[in-house]
Amino acid sequence: MTPAPPALIAIPLALAGGTWIFVVFVVVLFFVLVYGYYTRAGSGISQTPYRRPDGPPEAPSELAHDTTQDLQNWERGTEGHHRTRARQDDEPIDAAVARALAEWRAVSDSARRLDPPVGAGDPVRGPDAAPTVVVWIDVSNEPCRSAYRLLSALADSGRIRLAVRQLPLADVHRVSLPAAEALEGAAAQGTFFDVLDDFARSGVKDETDVLERAAGHVPDPDRLREEVRAATHRPSVVEQIRQATTSGAPAVPAVYIHCAHYDGAIRRDDLAQALRGRA
Repeated sequence: MTPAPPALIAIPLALAGGTWIFVVFVVVLFFVLVYGYYTRAGSGISQTPYRRPDGPPEAPSELAHDTTQDLQNWERGTEGHHRTRARQDDEPIDAAVARALAEWRAVSDSARRLDPPVGAGDPVRGPDAAPTVVVWIDVSNEPCRSAYRLLSALADSGRIRLAVRQLPLADVHRVSLPAAEALEGAAAQGTFFDVLDDFARSGVKDETDVLERAAGHVPDPDRLREEVRAATHRPSVVEQIRQATTSGAPAVPAVYIHCAHYDGAIRRDDLAQALRGRA
């Protein structure tokens, strides 16, 4: 058999090479599009695929690790958990808590002034002479814990006087209500911030975890366990949710500086600028 001329052999090889170039191009283009969709410069991984049509998710995805623990590099994890209700299961919640949360979600965003002002019932951290900052948190979610870690560091350094109020999204996170009540039980024994610091560092898993860890920070552990199981402090939690409503708190975490809602980024430099502007 006569061998094919070299020119005829080169033609299919060239076509095969072109095919592979095209395949490589398609693969590279795919990864470029995926990268552009899932990421944005300077902020880690976007939560876009996890957003509901009517708002952000109530809890961050686990796509990336939390970088917000570095207070000097505060870049993400503070977007806020908005009013959207997203039940995790069909277990009913306390009727008074459900009503208070429904009222909070229905309130207009127009009035965003702290009401009532900080009083004797508010747990406060930091010097009395420093600018007053109020934060509403749901300790069961990481953005709130991250915001609290930053604000408590500022309070401990004497730069702010921090008051903490609770807004547990009990119809979203099952553990948020017992965690809030455990914190109120700790406040009744004078160790609110000891327990909150613990929760903020490690998060909260379930009611048993909440009770045992909170009990380790109070003088009378049995009293705290009994008060949480008996819902002794639930009226206080409901009242704080209602205060969020009257203050127009749009999300958690919600930060107020000198009684005015702060809607900037919860980063050290941004907060410092806001504090100077409202001094």
